[in-house]
Order: sequence, then C-alpha cells, then structure tokens
Amino acid sequence: MLWLKFIHICGVAIWVAGLIYLAALLVGHSTVRDQQDFARIRMASRFAYMGLVSPAGFIAVAAGSALLFVGDALHPWMFAKLAAVAVLAVAHVQYAYVLTHLAEEGAQQPTLRIRIIVIAVGAAACAIFYLVLAKPALNNDILPEWLSEPGFLKRSEDPAPALSAPQLSHRQ
Repeated sequence: MLWLKFIHICGVAIWVAGLIYLAALLVGHSTVRDQQDFARIRMASRFAYMGLVSPAGFIAVAAGSALLFVGDALHPWMFAKLAAVAVLAVAHVQYAYVLTHLAEEGAQQPTLRIRIIVIAVGAAACAIFYLVLAKPALNNDILPEWLSEPGFLKRSEDPAPALSAPQLSHRQ
C-alpha cells in the first residue's frame, strides 16, 4: 500500500504542477510574433498536456481509486477531497478546450478563462493538501446515511413488489 500511496502522491503533484505550468504556456500564446513562435508554443503546450499532464492525471486518479478499495476510505473528509479532485478534472478538461481554441488562426487569448482555471486549480490543490494532512473531523450529517454504511447497496430490505396479472395487462 505504501508504493500505491507514493505513486498517487507523485501523480497528483505532477498533475497539479502541470496544470499550473500549462497556464504559463498558454499565456505565452499572446507573445507570438511569427508563425515559428506559434508552432513552438503550440508544440510545447500540446506536449505538456498530452505527454505529461494527462498521464499524470490518469495515474493520480487510478492510484487514488485503488487506494479507495485497499484502505479505509469512508470518511467525510475523503468525500470532500474527491470533490476537490473533481475540480482538478474539470480544470483539466477546460485546458483541452483552450488548447483547441488557440489552435485556430487568429484566435483571441482567453486570459480570463485561464486565470479562473489557475485559481480553481490552486484552491483545489490547497484543499486536497489540507484535507489529506489534517483529516478534519467533518460532521457526518452532511453526508447521506447510505454513504457511510458499508454494504448498503447489497441489502434488500425493501424489494420491489411483483406485478400482479391485472397490473401487467393494464400496463400493456
């Protein structure tokens, strides 16, 4: 389990750092002077997104999912952490949109979108860091009861009633 945690932490660290680095690369599109600069920045940003950030995000999520199954994970702080990871995933998808948009000739620089993405990534990373290290005792009342009860979906206390013959003919 220690190796799995190590892989997960490395994946998250590279993923978050890459998401922040991508903002710097994408802002560099505004300084393009000629077609050669455009091609250089375009290749660097695509390589960072496809070659580094996306695999790191996949590794972080895959190792984190494995840790959910291996370890004791039914805590309210874990669900808050998963919400912060969802913010990272949305930011990741937003970068794909920005990269696609910037590939068009003469496209406007979406600086406001990039700033919002960077703020969201920074806030999510800080939240993840705090939640994992502090493991705060969040109130269990914020979660539905079925989320804190292992095996809830396996129970069949209230099976669906069988349809009688008149009900079946009425439905047809």
